[in-house]
Order: sequence, then C-alpha cells, then structure tokens
Amino acid sequence: MGLNPFWQEDVFLTVQGIYHPALIQCAEPYFIIACQQKLLIHLVPVKNNFKPEELIELQKKYEANNIVLVQLWEDVWLTRRTQVLSRINSFLGLNKSYHGRKAKIAALNLKQASSFLNDNHLQGYINAKYHFGLMDSDKLIAVASFSEARPMKSKGENYQSAELVRFASTDGLTIVGGLSKLIKHFLKQIKVNDLMSYADRDWSLGKGYDKLGFQLSETTPPAFLYVNEENLIRYFPHRLPKEILDEFEAQKALNLDDFLTSNGYLKLFNTGNLKYHLYL
Repeated sequence: MGLNPFWQEDVFLTVQGIYHPALIQCAEPYFIIACQQKLLIHLVPVKNNFKPEELIELQKKYEANNIVLVQLWEDVWLTRRTQVLSRINSFLGLNKSYHGRKAKIAALNLKQASSFLNDNHLQGYINAKYHFGLMDSDKLIAVASFSEARPMKSKGENYQSAELVRFASTDGLTIVGGLSKLIKHFLKQIKVNDLMSYADRDWSLGKGYDKLGFQLSETTPPAFLYVNEENLIRYFPHRLPKEILDEFEAQKALNLDDFLTSNGYLKLFNTGNLKYHLYL
C-alpha cells in the first residue's frame, strides 16, 4: 500500500465530489476543509513537524465556536477511507435514522463482532469479553463490545468496573437510542458500579457520552505510536511486532526511535483521549 504524496488532494476531491457545493476550503495555515461550517477536517501528513500541543490548541480554538475539528492522519485515510467517510456523514447529520426500540438484541461471537467492527469502526476490532448487537430482522446493524468486570480496590472492597470498548453502527445509519439500549442490556447481565469508556480526541469532543449520562473523569495526554511505511499498520510501543523488538534488543547501537526509523517505521502521535465514567 504505502504512502501517497497526493493523499490530501485525494481527500479534498473525494469529499467535494460527495458533498459539493457544501464544501469549502478554509484559509488556514494548515490544509483544512470545511463542510457546512459544522466540521473542519485537518489533514495531517505522517511526515510533519507538528507537536501534539499545537494540534490540541487548534482543536480548542474551534471548539470554543462549537465547531468540531477532526485530525485526519494520512495513514488513516489511506487504510480506512470508507470508515472516515462514514464518520463525516454522521457528523453532518446525513445518515438515515433508525430507532433503536425497533431492533432486537443478540449476543455475538468473536467472529461476528470482529467482522462487523473491522468493517464499520474507524479503529477496527480490539479484544473484548462481551459482544452484543442490534438486529433489524436478520441484519446486524450495530455492535457494542465490553470488557469483563474488574475489581477497583482503590474505590472500595467490592467495587467493580467495566469498559465500553467499542461501538459502531452500520455505514449510513444512525440508530437513535441504540448505544443506550445495548449499555442497559449489558448492565443487566454484568453487575458493576461504573462503566468506563474513552473518546478519541482526534475525532471526538465526547458530546455523545455527555448525552448518555457519562461524566468526564480525565483527559489523557497524547500518546506516541509508530506506523509501518509499507503496510501502514499502527503500533503502540508495547504492541510492536515481536520480531522487531527482538532485533532491537539484539543490537546495542541505536535507541528504539532510530532503530525503528531505519527499519521503515515512522513515529506519530495522537491528541489523547477523553475518559468517561457512567456511575451506577
């Protein structure tokens, strides 16, 4: 796959072709496009001189005017184009609405959940204990994944917490009350004192969690990660391929960043997460 020097033009032409004439290009020091003044998309090359603090300040600038600024990284566009366009549709209110009360809840196996989330979630599937879906007749239209309950002794001897790990609906559909319905179902099965989740600051201001009754408990700092220049797979440091880490440990000349650079990896960062808790 690899990088594409014309990816920014590709984003602009693709989105312009879908949403024209509601799309304008903003006069900003960064390559930013705007849709109906509701959404700004900052196109971030993987090779850049930005510091995380700069992108966070840019987000805050627009948030003060109730405008969502999305940080769209080059590798994300090149690998998750369909999911990116789905998120843009959602931001602009262009999805079809479906009321969650009409859907039935189904317990899902790993294969069902992973297939759906890889197709419909911007970050794809990640390991989780429980998976529940919403069904429209025999069609799966939404999936929520949850962790197992974990003891939190710092909050009390018998205090239990779980995490909402992923939620996604099928492309082009906004399910009104869908996530709330799945959360309530999970909480009937697994008794916990709170449910925690994260909102990716590259893509979210966390307003969806606010509407569900979650409380913002923490803003996590930016995290560094690495992307393979050939296949554009992202890795956090603790999840780098074992063979790469073994090679790094075997040599003593280079630090990790320099070693990875020499092996075709680029160092990136995100803008952190918004951590939310639903207390029960």
